[in-house]
Amino acid sequence: MANNEKTMSDPIRVSRGVVVGIGKFKIPRTEDFNYEIQLLSFLSIKEAEDSYISTCIHLRIDGYGKTIDEADDDMMNNVSFFLSQNFKQLSTKDAWDNLRDLLISDDWSNELWTAYHDVQILLSIQGKQFLDPAAELVFNFSQLMKLTQREKELENWENDLEKTRKELESWN
Repeated sequence: MANNEKTMSDPIRVSRGVVVGIGKFKIPRTEDFNYEIQLLSFLSIKEAEDSYISTCIHLRIDGYGKTIDEADDDMMNNVSFFLSQNFKQLSTKDAWDNLRDLLISDDWSNELWTAYHDVQILLSIQGKQFLDPAAELVFNFSQLMKLTQREKELENWENDLEKTRKELESWN
């Protein structure tokens, strides 16, 4: 068997450990962060017993934890913090240029992308559907943001109606 062929029982390894999961997530546009960032991909890596790393492949930002979920959450928080600081500290043009520079492939990101694609193929071989709860959460969060905005609009409308009612009462 060639070195680059994987069997269903072979663990997928990167230099930092064994890949135990893949995922995608999105940093939503909010009042505090008014930029549209496309889906970001990540790997969850078991470094040692009770030690996990989650790495955003696009931005090469890590998160750490004693569980996969802790590492994933830490990485997403670190990405969110980085992006907010990137756009606060730099001009908009420089912030986008900085992101563009981070997206340029290098040996490390190539290793991560290869492992990510290997997991995708392995899941396909096993007949498993990759379900990404984070992507579903993004949609739900987006809906919640729209509802929150709509609620603010309705409150403003209600206040305007109350003001108009009072003005009409004062005319009588």
